[in-house]
Amino acid sequence: MRMWTLLLFVAFSSAAQTVVPVGHFESVALHSGGHVVVRQGATQRVTLISGDLRAARIGVREGRLVIHNAGRKHGRHERLRVEVVTPDLTAVSVSNGGTLEIADAFSAQATIAASVEQGGTIDIRPVAADSVVASVYSGGKIFTHPRRTLTASVRSGGNVTYWGNPLVTRSIRDGGVIVKGKPAHAGKPLSALDLGPNAIQPIKPIAPIH
Repeated sequence: MRMWTLLLFVAFSSAAQTVVPVGHFESVALHSGGHVVVRQGATQRVTLISGDLRAARIGVREGRLVIHNAGRKHGRHERLRVEVVTPDLTAVSVSNGGTLEIADAFSAQATIAASVEQGGTIDIRPVAADSVVASVYSGGKIFTHPRRTLTASVRSGGNVTYWGNPLVTRSIRDGGVIVKGKPAHAGKPLSALDLGPNAIQPIKPIAPIH
């Protein structure tokens, strides 16, 4: 009965800053819009900052945390905003719009993969990864700062912008851009790089739960 009560609360609560219980995950995927901020922390935690869980599906599938924003389908227009805390991360992805960004410094790791399909934005500049694999298909943006190597591909439009001096392997088909960012922009917040009518506002970190 206690578990059933918890599940009902998660499914129907519309209050902001709701902790969503999920299983262990190694990567994060955002579908159909919204704003996800990933921070490094010792214990994994997923928190709804704003939006309605009745119009979102959040769960783990085969080690991947999937955040699916169904608000458009259900006529709920409040923007979905989620904070994810995890000690490590292997991959991130965005499809059909939305923004996923890494906040603050993220400790060194061997590799991270980032992919955008059908529009959206990913910012993984704070991740100190030796190797980055970045791919954009049919529109979208990825910002990254690899330490050693970057394997970047853009197909049917999109943009991969990188900083630093990595060894770059690039592939562009049917339009798109893979370009080195300006040094002056390396430390700018994403909101300053991704200007426009949908420019994002930063999510403040949530205090740990004791």
